Amino acid sequence: RWGGGAVLKVLGVLLLLGGGGALGLSAAAQLRARTSCLRALAASLTRMEQELTFRLTNTPALFALLARDAAPPCDSFFQRCLAGLADLGEKSVGEIWRGALEESGLPLRQGERQVLQSLGDVLGRYDGEGQNTALRLARTYITRAMEEAEEEQRRLGRMYSVLGLTSGLFLAL
Repeated sequence: RWGGGAVLKVLGVLLLLGGGGALGLSAAAQLRARTSCLRALAASLTRMEQELTFRLTNTPALFALLARDAAPPCDSFFQRCLAGLADLGEKSVGEIWRGALEESGLPLRQGERQVLQSLGDVLGRYDGEGQNTALRLARTYITRAMEEAEEEQRRLGRMYSVLGLTSGLFLAL
């Protein structure tokens, strides 16, 4: 027979294990989200460069295209950019871009945010070649960050999950 104290102890152990495991899985999920976001951004920047180079797509049409075709969570970023164009004139494309970047909550590090903010300052302000140069530089940086994030995910993702479970087990003991 199980007494009330024993049941509480077992529940406590299970809660500690579950909590530790959840923390570890959450940390691993954050790594996956960042990698996925960077992959979507790299693809979107490539698409932007192609549209500006070969089709000379204007900014509203470009943002509409990317809002429709970009992978999550970048699609919501471009939707915010598109919606922000309603304030064009009162705000520059760069201000709209920066505002959308802040509002979208993309899981990016500071350096990646700065590169994207700098890109926003170029869009709509310079000729096609200037915009394409800025897009190439941003895409190169984001692609490198994506490769590093993929490596970090491979290296640390499983470790975070295991550490979460073992820390829960350690606390339970």
